[in-house]
Amino acid sequence: MDDMMKINLLIDCQRYPLNIRREDEQLYRDAAKLIDKTINKYRNWRPELSSNQHWAMAALELAYSFIANKDKNDTQPYLKKLEELTEELDNYISKK
Repeated sequence: MDDMMKINLLIDCQRYPLNIRREDEQLYRDAAKLIDKTINKYRNWRPELSSNQHWAMAALELAYSFIANKDKNDTQPYLKKLEELTEELDNYISKK
């Protein structure tokens, strides 16, 4: 439990206390800043919407970005190809 720590994140003028792993602190702080920035973008763009609607629009944008980029980081096809090439090289070397 030594690697855990308490932090307070400020999002949309509200404090959110969290217990997190120490090594994740900067990721949480960056995530909170991104959420806050996105909410403020919608607040400036569409001031007539309610706070809940600003939050929903921010959540939609961030979720869309996550889903759109999820497959771009998939290294599984490359790993499979590397395994095939390694096997091919091993077979070639063993024949010599």
